[in-house]
Amino acid sequence: MKIKNLIFNNFGLKVTAIFFALAVWIIIAGKEHAHSEKSFEVNVEFINAATNIDANPRPEKVRVKVRGTSREINNISPEDFKLKIDLTGISQGTIWNLLSEDFLQIPGGLDYDEISIHPRMIAVTVKEFLWKEVSVRIRYKGRMKRGLRLIRQVVPEKVMIYGYKSRIASIDTVYATESIDLSQVVESKTVKLPLQKREEILKFGETEEVEVQLVVEDRNKGKSNK
Repeated sequence: MKIKNLIFNNFGLKVTAIFFALAVWIIIAGKEHAHSEKSFEVNVEFINAATNIDANPRPEKVRVKVRGTSREINNISPEDFKLKIDLTGISQGTIWNLLSEDFLQIPGGLDYDEISIHPRMIAVTVKEFLWKEVSVRIRYKGRMKRGLRLIRQVVPEKVMIYGYKSRIASIDTVYATESIDLSQVVESKTVKLPLQKREEILKFGETEEVEVQLVVEDRNKGKSNK
């Protein structure tokens, strides 16, 4: 009788509690096994690039869409995914068309149904940088006054320029930004002139200016002494 009373005492309430607990379990289990998807952007990165290499991806980001159980999808973030392209051994300019999915790194242990990437192709442009030694030239205008002789020296006579190999390969000479008017040179002096930075030149080496040493000899003085 005691056991029977224990079972049937407040029987309706107990049944209701059991059904409520079962309903909660079904809801929770359903959510855990329900499927959802999440989309986010992932940056295209490069690894092991040589110091004289400049690589540019197009596009710079790809959109990744992951579909799986809600429990898995809710626990992932954009930082969990990487898209890294290895540039080991690449030392000269070229253009690649690569499949995005070949370089996408997925978190270990991720249980998913489907992953899609857009766009599927990445265009990678690789350009090579170069240091090159070129001559310095100074432009002159006008004429020295009668009886004067000019000895000139440019220091340094050559400078280093830096830029994309394809753009500076044909450059052999750089010029000063200003010319020297010989008609105004009547005595020895040193003139400092900045170098002209052409569009193709990204930077100069140790200096961006040159010194033009102008030594003036007056022939008239020699004649007057005689």
